Amino acid sequence: MSVTPRKSPERDAADLSAPCRQYSWTPEVHDLYGDPESILRKVDALNMELAERRILVLLTESEGHAQIRFFEQAEGKKYAISAWTGESLDGAGGAIGDTILKNKGINCVGEQVRGLLARFPMVSPTTVPAPANARAAFAHTIRAHGEETFMRATFALLC
Repeated sequence: MSVTPRKSPERDAADLSAPCRQYSWTPEVHDLYGDPESILRKVDALNMELAERRILVLLTESEGHAQIRFFEQAEGKKYAISAWTGESLDGAGGAIGDTILKNKGINCVGEQVRGLLARFPMVSPTTVPAPANARAAFAHTIRAHGEETFMRATFALLC
């Protein structure tokens, strides 16, 4: 996807690389509901262009079970994935949306969301090869909620 960011004197002054500046101005958040397989079918229909993003986040939540996966491009075509598991996201999905809106594309939106998620004690990152597609990146975490569990998956495609 080739998106040209709007001109903004504030953003021009920001010390961001061109891709970070572009995607901080055009982040995406997708909330999908249903059982894991229904959510994965919906994911297959979305063009998430994961390889274009330096930072992305997956939040999953069902009754009594919540997970966060924080993906950050590392060396080459690999991603470092930090993880948290608990009982509730305690409004983190909505807070990501609020953070994006307050950021106004000025600062690195991925770093802003990293700060927001600091209240969740993440397990040290594991480095993995870049996923071939969104299903490859997210299916394991989504399926961990159980076959017929009604759940929400929030995909934040940041910088």
